[in-house]
Amino acid sequence: MSKESQNGMSRRNFLKTGVFAAAGVMSAGLLSGCGNGRKHMAEDEKKAAGGVAAEPSFLKAPEPIADSQISKTADADIVIVGAGMAGLCAACAAAEDGAKVTLIEKTQNVNFRSYDYGCVNSKIQASVGTHIDGDAVASELMRYGGYRNDQKVVQVFTRESGAVNDWLLDMAQGLGCTIKHVWTKEEMVAPASTLPTFPTLSFVLNPPEGAAEVMPKGFYGGGPTIAMAYTLRTTAENLGVDFHYNTPAVQLIRPNNEGRVTGLIAQNTEDNKYIKINAKKAVILCAGDYGHNEEMLKYYIPTASKVNKISYPGTQNTGDGQQMGLWIGAGIDEAPHTAMYFDKAFVDNVKENPDALVRQPWLGVNLNGERFGNEDLTFGYLSNQVRQQPGCCKWNIWDSKWPEETPKFHQVACKEMMYHHNPEDIKRYIEMGLVKQADTIEELAQKCELPVDTLKATVARYNELAHKGHDDDYNKAPLFMTPLEKPPFFAAKLGTSMLVTLGGLTINENMQVLDKERKVIPGLYAAGNNSGSFFGCDYPTSIPGDSHGRAQTTGYKAGKMAAKEA
Repeated sequence: MSKESQNGMSRRNFLKTGVFAAAGVMSAGLLSGCGNGRKHMAEDEKKAAGGVAAEPSFLKAPEPIADSQISKTADADIVIVGAGMAGLCAACAAAEDGAKVTLIEKTQNVNFRSYDYGCVNSKIQASVGTHIDGDAVASELMRYGGYRNDQKVVQVFTRESGAVNDWLLDMAQGLGCTIKHVWTKEEMVAPASTLPTFPTLSFVLNPPEGAAEVMPKGFYGGGPTIAMAYTLRTTAENLGVDFHYNTPAVQLIRPNNEGRVTGLIAQNTEDNKYIKINAKKAVILCAGDYGHNEEMLKYYIPTASKVNKISYPGTQNTGDGQQMGLWIGAGIDEAPHTAMYFDKAFVDNVKENPDALVRQPWLGVNLNGERFGNEDLTFGYLSNQVRQQPGCCKWNIWDSKWPEETPKFHQVACKEMMYHHNPEDIKRYIEMGLVKQADTIEELAQKCELPVDTLKATVARYNELAHKGHDDDYNKAPLFMTPLEKPPFFAAKLGTSMLVTLGGLTINENMQVLDKERKVIPGLYAAGNNSGSFFGCDYPTSIPGDSHGRAQTTGYKAGKMAAKEA
């Protein structure tokens, strides 16, 4: 499988310019102060700005683009912004119901990442004996969201994603894709774990012959990702969807921020001319997250200043959909927004993508050589722990028994060992110094520049608890308490990677965007990471594939609902 080696952007490189390189008053307020709230932070910002209160520039609506600046006008029933997972699902769903669909995309082609497709009770899941309690999944999503999310929106995923997964698989197989793998409950759910895990992953696809040659190069995930991208783009084209690449949306049309959204204005980046597209039925925002917008990150996710890596670098995901919605009166999720944090960054070389082996629930120690928490947690919770430690990093330590131990762990998503472990990568990491190898714990401590006596004591205590069969210190399940006894020993220094941001415009269960008073803004829908109301605090990797599954389900539903508009 292709790795993410070319896709990592270090936090240092990303944040050394712009707003993150400034005083960071808002970040400091949220990270080090408790209970003072945004009023306190606004006062600090005012002081830092010499007495003038600072408002983020993205909150200031630009002047409407005049008709005299429009070079071309077009008409459609539905205009969709963004050719990713959500946008293409929306386009196919609406077009198959007879709607005339125009899809505009900021970049030169469709955009897809990876292939973990989560759902609840699809036919392919049932074929391998998997049945999921959808109400339990909804309750877990609400708990991870701190009940700041909207349960009716969450239940669209838990109650409707299975049928959408069926729709996608039928579509893919109809175009010649084949099933490479169907995930089973036994593969996804460990016999014991600290937090409940749900077997929500579905299928992995192989693309048909010739698909790779006609799709963009460099998709993370290789063939399986190509298969889904090929399926959705080809289906949309066959249904007559009108694609406009290199054409970012710049403004929604809603005069005086009253009444209906009647279309949008986009700009062709090849000639910089404005295009007005009238939408008879609706506009659907599927333009992705704001992970490449420094100002929005600082404002909505101040902890992003502590991550080591932006997993998907670039310039395209700048919160265009969120901003356009805000400018015409839409509501947005309460801050701070959720970020998809993974314990998936080599601190000393963020361009390398850590193999699943180094991220298993091994003993983790901080820079003082001390254990600091339960290592069997979801990726976001692990990242939360690490951010509290010196240097915002940890050392994962394991021994040579790992071939017998890891199959029992049943880790999910990019920690599972079937598709995300390559022994050659581990050899390369050792040669590069990203993984340290030693014949004794003392030698390992020296190579990791950890206090020798402290690390030896930490390992001795960990081994004692492992043999006892109970983790008296942090209550990690005995399955994962594997003693460090068989040399050589290994260690990897890991930090946090941010994949995407998960804060978006507030919506209802029909994917209609709401204003600040929770009233529907007619003619405007949102899906995928442009939409909010789904996540609230932390991203739950214990419900694997729910990000892609949510994008598929909300995109599909937005398309269907918009097509019903008069």
